[in-house]
Amino acid sequence: MRRVGLAVVLAVTLLAFRASPGVAEEVNLMFATLTPPDYSSNTRVYTPWAEKVNAAGKGVLHIEIRTGMALANSANVYDRVAANVMQIGVGIPGLVGGKFPLTDVVGLPFVTDDPETGSVAFWRLYKTGLLDAEYKDIVPLALTMYLPQAVHVAKAPASLDDLKGLRLRIVSKISSDIVTRLGGTPMALDPADIYSGIQRGMIDGVSMSWAGLGQLNLQEVTSFHIDTALGTGATMVFMARKTYDALPEAARKILDQYSGESFSRAAGANFNQEGNEQLAPIIASGKHTIVKLSPKQEAEWRQAIDPVIAAWETNHPGGAKLYETYRQLLADVKAGK
Repeated sequence: MRRVGLAVVLAVTLLAFRASPGVAEEVNLMFATLTPPDYSSNTRVYTPWAEKVNAAGKGVLHIEIRTGMALANSANVYDRVAANVMQIGVGIPGLVGGKFPLTDVVGLPFVTDDPETGSVAFWRLYKTGLLDAEYKDIVPLALTMYLPQAVHVAKAPASLDDLKGLRLRIVSKISSDIVTRLGGTPMALDPADIYSGIQRGMIDGVSMSWAGLGQLNLQEVTSFHIDTALGTGATMVFMARKTYDALPEAARKILDQYSGESFSRAAGANFNQEGNEQLAPIIASGKHTIVKLSPKQEAEWRQAIDPVIAAWETNHPGGAKLYETYRQLLADVKAGK
């Protein structure tokens, strides 16, 4: 059975996803993962997921994995999926021009330090309908949390009571507010310049996950790490709703069966594994100091950061309810419910 190739996908309309009258055709969906073939998300999550879908959907539905950024990148993947250049993409809600402000709730500081439970709770939050306005144009197949942001600096700070005197590269407005509330100085810097920035003393370090630290080799220029949870970010595997709705019912049924909470959990668990894999050689080297805040210090950090959360709740309609709902869902997941 011939599968729809890239050239055809770019040329046809959504009607091409429907079989011709009296003819059963296998629908081919391109899935752009945006990461290299050997990246853990591909080898441990996306490819196994696609293989399960393909096995169940033989003759009905086929997922074609496209790794790398030939079709899209993080900045344009949302628009490329909407334009049907590919049918499934991996996107970061925070990068999509203000379309997902309420989704930021899952990344607020000190809410969760576990991507697996956070991802399951994120999916369940979506299923409550409280985020429907943000997802009206897309159908998420998985919703996932990244690892939380820790603090990584070139040398030990004078005190762990706060971040005073530290210039830290940050990744978002919320990250900037957190660092400021803790007495530090937030710095905006391109990822490619972080290594040299720390090496030359332009900045003291970064607020970043363990996985991100290893991917940028920043363990080579940092030696002191505060293992905490200063917020995180969200990612999603998604389709355009118009594309999903145009699929034959049998194809939608298969997608639904293998997507959702189980897919989200698997992606979150992989982020945990990535973090552990990045952390292991850092510990083994004996060249790094990794500390956690004392209960007193964490309480003081939380108190300093509380206004950031309060401001987020105030500035987003229904923010307080959304925040409490997500926290309750997290508690349920952690309790095994």
